[in-house]
Parts: sequence; structure tokens; C-alpha cells
Amino acid sequence: MQDYHLHSYFSGDSEARIEAIKEQAEKLGIQDLMITDHIDDMDTPFAVEDTIGDRELYIKTLNAFGLPAGLEYSWDFKVEQSVDLSLFDFVILSFHDHFEKINGKINYHQYLANLYELADEVDDFTVLGHLDLPRRYDDDNRKFDSRYYSQIREIYRLIIEKGKGIELNMKAVSMYGEPNPDWDLLKLYKEAGGEIITIGSDAHRASEVGKGIREGLDRLSEIGFDYLYSFNNGEWQFRKVVSSG
Repeated sequence: MQDYHLHSYFSGDSEARIEAIKEQAEKLGIQDLMITDHIDDMDTPFAVEDTIGDRELYIKTLNAFGLPAGLEYSWDFKVEQSVDLSLFDFVILSFHDHFEKINGKINYHQYLANLYELADEVDDFTVLGHLDLPRRYDDDNRKFDSRYYSQIREIYRLIIEKGKGIELNMKAVSMYGEPNPDWDLLKLYKEAGGEIITIGSDAHRASEVGKGIREGLDRLSEIGFDYLYSFNNGEWQFRKVVSSG
């Protein structure tokens, strides 16, 4: 398997877990591995349950295993920011708030407005994570269809102007058949002039590392993305996407 950039979500900074993740990555031929645990500066139960405690130890532990310091960061504008994002090599910016539901339907417009504000306010990030994340929690997993395209284009315009990119997160394929963002939103990003893109399995255990990556690479190539954004030997670079076809 060719080189590609993977970010693998990992709960805790246990050395045994990192070893297991690295072993699985090696089995799959993954050479550019990125672990991105969470820091959520948000007033939600999720943030309390799933956020890094000792940030300095987390970075030191990853570096001791020869890994860059990856992070997924979320902020709700209410809680005081608790971390210097510039300390990390790779930051996925996301919005993990409670999603308002009306008759089982999440208010996608409000979510996108919050996401735009977050991307506008925060500068030290690399990519915007799983853009249509609320699909996972909507009762019918509704698509972010053309009703939301004007908001999404504005988000794309903003991050492109800031020199940032997006994450292709393959987790939701096993949930409802499409990644986050879905294929149509990836095409929209390409049409908007987006070039910076990373790919990840959203693995919460070592056995899930690399899941869905092959399909993701093939579809990216079909859409017209020739390169992934990859962190290698201490610097960011574009690497050729090689499909299995």
C-alpha cells in the first residue's frame, strides 16, 4: 500500500495502546501515521468524558514513539480556551456541540453558522474536521443537500483563504454509506478550488485503524484530488494519491 496520511482517534495516552495502533498501521503499510486525541473546550458531557488531561505528557508520549503531535480541537465560544494549538503539529478543528433537534431533525443551518464562526475565530488549525458531522446523529441521517450549499461554500471560501483544508473522515461509511463530508460535498470543495485534504479512519481502537481508507483514496482520485496533505519528516507536503484502479 502506498504512503498516505492517516489520523487515528485514540482515547488516552497509554503506551500499550499507541504500540497497538502502530503495529496495526505497519501491518497495513501505513507509513504516515497521525494520532489525534481530543481537547474539547465545550460545556457538554462529551467534552468532559473525552478530552486530554495532561497535554504536555500527551505530546511527549507521542514524540517518544516517533509520532507527531496530533489533536482534534472543538470550542463552543463559551468556555475559556485552555490550550495553545500552535504546540501541535496537526490540528483538526471541529464543532462537537449538542445538536438541536426538532422532530428528530437537526438544525443544520445553525450548525453550519457555528462552524463558520469557529473557523473564522481560530487560526492555528490544519483542517476542518468531518464537515457534515451532525448527519451521524440525525434520525434519518439526512444529507446536507443544496439547501445548505451557500453556507458550505462560504466555509470553503474562508478556509481556503486562510490556507487551511478539510478532513475526509471515513467513519460514517459503516453507519450510513457515506463519509464526512459526503462525496457531493467533496466535489463542492474541489469546485471551490480546495486542494488541502487529509484522510482518516476515525479509529477509536487499534483494530479500526485504516478502515475505509482504500475506498476513500479511490473516490478522491475519481473526484480529481491528485494529492493528499501529509506531515512527513517534520514538514507538511503534498503526496500523490494512488488509487487501486
